[in-house]
Amino acid sequence: MYLAADNLLSRQSPSYAIEHPNDIFQPMLFKNSIESTDKGIIISADRRGHYSGVGMINQHKMEFMIDTGATSIAVPSKLAKQAGLQFGMPVVSNTAAGNVKAYQTIIPSLKMGSITLKNTHAVILDKLDQVLIGMTVLKRFKVTQFDGKMMIESP
Repeated sequence: MYLAADNLLSRQSPSYAIEHPNDIFQPMLFKNSIESTDKGIIISADRRGHYSGVGMINQHKMEFMIDTGATSIAVPSKLAKQAGLQFGMPVVSNTAAGNVKAYQTIIPSLKMGSITLKNTHAVILDKLDQVLIGMTVLKRFKVTQFDGKMMIESP
C-alpha cells in the first residue's frame, strides 16, 4: 500500500512530467500548477507550500520554483547545458548553503505560462535540482499571494 501511494505521489511532480512524457497516468494525476490569465499567471502552491511549475528556457522544459529569497534566477548547471546557455564569468554566489562558485549567463528566452522574458540575466550553479526564479524577475511584476495561490501580473 505504501509503495503504491508513494508511486502515485511521485507522479504528481512537475519534474516527473518532464522526465516521463509518455506516462499515460501522469496527466490524470498532475494538474498544471500554472494558470495563464490575460495579465500574467497564477501559480498554485504544491503540497509543501512552494510555488513551482514547469517553464521553458530556450524551448527546453524545466521545473522552476519561485524563490523570494533569491536575488536573481539560478539555473542548475545540468539544465543550463541542456538549454545551451553560455557559462560566462565566474562569480561567487551567496546561497543558503554558503558561498558557492557560479557563472553569469544570459537566458535568451524564459517562459512561464503566458509570461515570456527575453535576454534575462541569471547565474548557473552546480548544486540545484530546479530553476529558482528570484527577485530580479519578480520586481518587474505585481505579485500577490492569497489562499495558496500566487498571482504574477504585469503592473
